[in-house]
Amino acid sequence: MLTLARDDPHTATRDFQSNDPGEIIDYVGKTLAPHRMDMGDPSRMSAKLSCIGVAPTQIVDIQYGTDVWIDPGELDAHFLVHASIEGTSEVWAGGSEGSIRPDNLHISSPGAPIRIHMTPACRHLTVRIARSAFEEYLTRVMNIPANRPLVFYPGRECGRELPVVWRNLLNHLIDQTTHGPMLMSNNRTQRQYSMLMIELLLSNYCNSYSDQIALYGNDISPWHVRRARDIIHASFDDSISVTDLANQVGVSVRSLQNGFRQFLGLTPVEYVRRHRLEKLHSALMDASPEASVTELMLECGIVNFGRYAQYYRHQYGSRPSETLRSRRPC
Repeated sequence: MLTLARDDPHTATRDFQSNDPGEIIDYVGKTLAPHRMDMGDPSRMSAKLSCIGVAPTQIVDIQYGTDVWIDPGELDAHFLVHASIEGTSEVWAGGSEGSIRPDNLHISSPGAPIRIHMTPACRHLTVRIARSAFEEYLTRVMNIPANRPLVFYPGRECGRELPVVWRNLLNHLIDQTTHGPMLMSNNRTQRQYSMLMIELLLSNYCNSYSDQIALYGNDISPWHVRRARDIIHASFDDSISVTDLANQVGVSVRSLQNGFRQFLGLTPVEYVRRHRLEKLHSALMDASPEASVTELMLECGIVNFGRYAQYYRHQYGSRPSETLRSRRPC
């Protein structure tokens, strides 16, 4: 069972407990993100929060004691990493429904609406990490220009190890803070732990920079997955079949599909689609005023314009033409 130390003068650790809905909403809003909250039975509300600051991140152990529907709208400058310690929560993000369970992680990205339903049995360990911290890590450590939004794709951890390692790391952090508050109050030590959290997420949870991260030597996937990915990147055919891809790599279709699911968190077909969409998004963001969406799609290997326009809107929240228009001078 995860526990946090009581308030200590040498750390940013603090505990909070209340059954006043207004007070709870205000405290959670300041600690994680401003939000609306609907309650099934306000009289049963008994919120318990334990918070620890690990610059520049915030770790919050939270439970409410009653059904709550949390709606922060669109996050502004922070990512929220949700891990269930007890119970299963429903989550709606980016137009799709999912769950936050003890065996997975869910990451809420800035700009993407989210709504979470926690039952009385639910207890979450939520980590808030500033968008600027991710962008700084991409730029200074990975040498990747952070020139477009970082988006984590919900439910796409690369394999089953990340949720386990993530929880173990947070357990370790909490234990170290409990037993060595003076040592853990050191800003440099805290930043090292924060960088480790950022590295784990960027390299092991599928996101809009995963392709570039893999090219910079952070790919742990096996050779046949890397080879298939290279073929996809070099191909301009958005309809490449899994069978053709497996034949070119020299493995069975099942081995290829299992490798992609385990190490990239999605199927080969989904990977092709995501790669094309990311190329299109970058092209639209860099396009000149006189460019057309159709021309840019063709340059990115996309020939099914209508279908990919729908995919694009689902992933980025706007039509390709709207993205292009937003880049044009008034």
